[in-house]
Amino acid sequence: MLPDITITKLNGGLGRQKPTDDGISALITQGAAIAGKLVLGQIYELRSLQAAEQLGITATAAGYAKVHRQISEFYRLAPGALLMLMVVATDISLTEMADRTLPYAKKLLTAQNGKVKQIGLYLNQPAGYAPVITTGLDADVLGAVQKAQALAAEEFTQHRPVFFAIGGHGLQADLSTAADLRTLLSDSVSVVVAADHLNLPTEPALGALLGTISAAQVHLCIGWVGGFQLQGDGYFLQAGLCNGKANEDLLPGDLAALDGKGYIVATQHPGADGFFFADSPTCAAADSDFANIESTRTVNKAARLIRTALLPFLKGPLKLNADGTLQAQVLVELEQKGRTALEVNMQRAGELSAIDVYIDPEQKVLSGSNLQVKFSVVPVGVARHIEATIGLAASI
Repeated sequence: MLPDITITKLNGGLGRQKPTDDGISALITQGAAIAGKLVLGQIYELRSLQAAEQLGITATAAGYAKVHRQISEFYRLAPGALLMLMVVATDISLTEMADRTLPYAKKLLTAQNGKVKQIGLYLNQPAGYAPVITTGLDADVLGAVQKAQALAAEEFTQHRPVFFAIGGHGLQADLSTAADLRTLLSDSVSVVVAADHLNLPTEPALGALLGTISAAQVHLCIGWVGGFQLQGDGYFLQAGLCNGKANEDLLPGDLAALDGKGYIVATQHPGADGFFFADSPTCAAADSDFANIESTRTVNKAARLIRTALLPFLKGPLKLNADGTLQAQVLVELEQKGRTALEVNMQRAGELSAIDVYIDPEQKVLSGSNLQVKFSVVPVGVARHIEATIGLAASI
């Protein structure tokens, strides 16, 4: 070979990530069929507000003004995101939408086969709807939380992890009566009672919540001041609660009390323009590992990746030592496959801090053909409270 200078082109130095499907969401709401355009119970795939308008869901369509606004908010905060839409009859309740035995949320999740990562449930009842109030909320909301949690648990076992966001309809003026959602032990569900006070003062900002979740990486808190501003394009110029009260008219401590009970509210921060979600609580106990949306979403994503990585090994051969324990090369291959899946798809994207995989080499797989692999992940922290001190000094 003649003397020369050899240059090899390398790939991967930019650290670019493959596009993810973490932002794929769904919205289930109520309405009437629109001849030639919208069929009740059918699943529609939207990629813009204009796609919803082509179905007849416009700002002026009878019975659809509020739904149009929620979809508009979703796309304002998550432009280009994929949104699955299902409209059901107005006599179908939130509780029924979430019921795993009925053909609504369950039908959508089954049809999409794990594609949808979060579902919003929105009550679009016609004028004159009279809610049954229980502990400061429409009883239908509380029923939907329980049904949604049961469905989410079932979906997790069927390898389709999903998260639910529910509108907190019927919130009463007396906030002291509001149920403590943290006691519902529903870590796959959140309830939003924040409202865009000037535009829809009595409607929960479900579209804004679902859009923010869709736009956020799984590890990010939706209340991140540096990342998720709610105000813009004439929306959220003033925040309030969906009982019609503006934030500025609330008593000191009202928002903090609701946040402590697990409700998602909107707030201001002196020094930062606009409004933000105050935090990301789920309907789980405050000391739960999954007390916040980002914790649940992070584990949901990790579970999907781990299963995909290990699926090729299912019913495959496992080489053993003479004493029936797993050979070292089997341990290394299994551990590496799982670790790599999490490293490439989450840790490099900043969604995990650390990963550990352990397989007990002493486990007797011949006794039951059962192989146990333990994954532990360190999530990314969230600075919910920052304490600083300042004082005067004679010199520095």
